[in-house]
Amino acid sequence: MARRKTRPDRVGNALQHVLQRIDPERRLELFRVWSAEVGPAIASRAEPTAFRDGILSVRVSTAAWMQELQFAKEDIRQRLNQRLGTEAVRDVYFVAGGAEPRPRPAPVVVHAADDEPEEPIDLPPLRDARLSEVFTRIARAHQRRPRR
Repeated sequence: MARRKTRPDRVGNALQHVLQRIDPERRLELFRVWSAEVGPAIASRAEPTAFRDGILSVRVSTAAWMQELQFAKEDIRQRLNQRLGTEAVRDVYFVAGGAEPRPRPAPVVVHAADDEPEEPIDLPPLRDARLSEVFTRIARAHQRRPRR
C-alpha cells in the first residue's frame, strides 16, 4: 500500500503548539503567585516545579507534608485559579522529598571585639545587605583565627 504524500508541517506551527501546551506566561504568573496564595508555612515546604496541560507539579519537603497538602489540594487549586482569573489549573500533583525546607532567616547578630582594631575587609559589593554582612562576619572570623 502506497503512503500518501503530505507536506511537512512548518516549524512555526509545531513551535506554536508546544508553546500553547506549556503556556510560559501563565506558568510564570502561577509560580509568582504561589507563595502568596498558599501562605508562608506551605511555601517554605513546597514549591511548584512544572505546569503542563493544566497539571501543576509541586515538590514537597516530606511525605508528611505531601499527605497534609493532599487534603488541601482542591482549596489550593481554587485559590490559584481565582488569582489567575481562569480555570488554568485542572489538578495539582504532589511529589514528596524533592524540596528542602527553607529555614526561617535568623536575626543577624554582630559581635565586635572591643580590644582589637578591625582590619578593613575587601569584598566585592553584594546587592543583599544581609548576605554582605554574613560574608563580612566570616572574613573577620577568619582573620581572628589563630595561624598554624
